[in-house]
Amino acid sequence: MEKTHTKNSIIALFFHWYYLEAPAGILRGYAAYARSFAEIFPFLFLLRTLFSPWKNIVDRSPMHGIDLKKITEKLSLGLLACMVGFFVRILTILLGLIAEMLLLAATILYLTVWLTFPILLVLGTAYCIQSL
Repeated sequence: MEKTHTKNSIIALFFHWYYLEAPAGILRGYAAYARSFAEIFPFLFLLRTLFSPWKNIVDRSPMHGIDLKKITEKLSLGLLACMVGFFVRILTILLGLIAEMLLLAATILYLTVWLTFPILLVLGTAYCIQSL
């Protein structure tokens, strides 16, 4: 025997879905995308390795004695590799933060439109009927 729903219970089920279940799904989707962005832009790893040389480019040639030219070459290569690594990591962190903020703004906008759409639909329909 099938359970029949009255008109009131169907409307109640719709409002429950529309205002509780669907927004929860939107927020779960946001969380999944935010986790994906966090994997694409690993902020903690980038901060931990902020001053590391880019691609671990270091001069590993052995030094024999004190050679000022070799010391200067190693120092300049090390500083240059660290500066390149710093700038690439800073740009990656900024790009990741921008992506996360855009995702948050899009989610807030989507959720706002979702929650206010029925009210806007009723007001728009009433305005259209009034203007006839």
